[in-house]
Amino acid sequence: MTAIQLNAALHKELSFIVTDNSMMEQALKSLRKIKRDYKSQNSKEKIKENLKHAFVEYKLAKEQKVQTRDLIDVLNEL
Repeated sequence: MTAIQLNAALHKELSFIVTDNSMMEQALKSLRKIKRDYKSQNSKEKIKENLKHAFVEYKLAKEQKVQTRDLIDVLNEL
């Protein structure tokens, strides 16, 4: 489905439940859970990606394939 088709389908479903408050509350609760789960999954993926990158950088530094700087120099820059 395209984004336009998905949007139309969503609006069609919402138009059906808009007259029932309990159904609207349920739908809202479900949408919030989907959003929270999506953000959580993205955060986990970013953490994994950052850790993987950090270990690659560490390995390169340990093998002296990249130039490193003293922590004090980095902190002084900030």
